[in-house]
Amino acid sequence: MRVRLRPKWSDDDLKRIYAVPHDSSRWSDHKLRVDTTIQTVKWMEPWSIADLSCGDARIARGAVKDGAELYLGDYAPGYEFTGPIEETIDQIPHVNLVILSETIEHLDDPDLVLRKIRAKSDMLVLSTPDGEGIYYPDPGNEQHYWGWTSEDMHKMLVEAGWNPVVHQSINFYDPRFIYNFQIWGCG
Repeated sequence: MRVRLRPKWSDDDLKRIYAVPHDSSRWSDHKLRVDTTIQTVKWMEPWSIADLSCGDARIARGAVKDGAELYLGDYAPGYEFTGPIEETIDQIPHVNLVILSETIEHLDDPDLVLRKIRAKSDMLVLSTPDGEGIYYPDPGNEQHYWGWTSEDMHKMLVEAGWNPVVHQSINFYDPRFIYNFQIWGCG
């Protein structure tokens, strides 16, 4: 069951919320998710990577092979491609793989973004919370617009033209960790 968690923020609110790139080292559950996402990207063996919501860019930089092209961007300033991914995806050349880590739940129209990325990339590695607002109460992350299960995400990926080839779940049974995560590799 896919659920809308909150309405879209205004452009001014988005600039405030995303004023600086995300630091993936702040939470231990995010560290595990980042490390697992890096291994998934490496397993897919891309020769060019775009990550347009890269935060501290730990995933893209940790997964890129020598000689591979790397295109980094974020809503927050500081990268070559800055602004909403709905716009920056149009600014990059076609790449072998796009990383969409902990981003899609922040987007007003995630289905549109999945289709736009499909037109720009051969492969996708995506991570997102699993069951936020469904299996467990919404913890109040003001940045998340959507919650969904792995089954919902599989359907979204297929409807956008992706072929899921690997799916991993990171499930925490420790109450200190708010989210379970789903990680997808698609061709």
